Amino acid sequence: MIYKHRTKPRLLSGLLALEKRLSPAHEKYEYIQSELYKTRAGYGGEQEYDRYMNEVRTDYPHAILHDLSLQHEGIHFQIDSLFITPDSIIISEIKNIADKIFIKAKPIQFIKQLPDGTRLLFRSPIAEVERKIQFLEKWLACRNVHVKVKGLIVFAYNNEMFIEEKPSMEVITAYEAPTYFRSLTPQNQSLEERDIARIAKALARGHKEYNPYPITVRYKIAERDIRGGVFCSRCEIPAIMRWSDLRWDCPVCGVREIGSHQNAVIDWFMLMSGPLTNRKFCEFTGITNRHTAKRMLARSEIQKQGEGRGSRYTSLI
Repeated sequence: MIYKHRTKPRLLSGLLALEKRLSPAHEKYEYIQSELYKTRAGYGGEQEYDRYMNEVRTDYPHAILHDLSLQHEGIHFQIDSLFITPDSIIISEIKNIADKIFIKAKPIQFIKQLPDGTRLLFRSPIAEVERKIQFLEKWLACRNVHVKVKGLIVFAYNNEMFIEEKPSMEVITAYEAPTYFRSLTPQNQSLEERDIARIAKALARGHKEYNPYPITVRYKIAERDIRGGVFCSRCEIPAIMRWSDLRWDCPVCGVREIGSHQNAVIDWFMLMSGPLTNRKFCEFTGITNRHTAKRMLARSEIQKQGEGRGSRYTSLI
């Protein structure tokens, strides 16, 4: 049973907004594009894994939780996917790498080979999982749960893999995941079905989604470099709309809409720091009438604090 589904990463939403509002001439534009590509690809690989995990059927009780973000003693750790069996908990670390993979031992090395034959060493996912195992065991112990925690390395697609020596953790592809979990034979079944459900619910409650906002602070980009405006949602290359006759007008495709500024409000909270004010909203959207801006903000899904010129708005995302 799946106790927690995966949701679109906040970082991905923030990077999409940043790329849209950052000039291609900006010194960090290419880096942001690279970060966006990696984040989008990682999410795509995780979704591929989730599709296969929907096929999992076992003879033993189990629980599945995707995309867990937990904290222990101020340390944040993220788990791509987690599988609870009667005798253990398995952390799946999902890697979206389309190249040939070489796994060497002593010392353990993960190497990808590009189409041109170039080989690049990438950080060992085993080391990443070992760190997460350590923190998850402590997190569980604080809740009086003592069960073996293991790791599993999953490549999202059917990579061509060359394993020199079997590593300390199992390495599979997402396609193999249903068979892998179905073939497990729990030995010391310390957890009954109700225990598995209790632990899964506690983990789901303990999930604290990582908040990367404001994105400009994360990537050390000056807020003055962020392009303002209300963008048309219909145009392939976003055009800046104008407010006229109680509608937003697109000068490119001619579409007329009422609530186009709502996306600009969301972008602002993902990108910029501090609370939103009426004046900042006017500057960001191009609205010239502060009373119009006030009415727009009142109809937005944000929280108002204070009255009059001291009004401040905070995000609900």
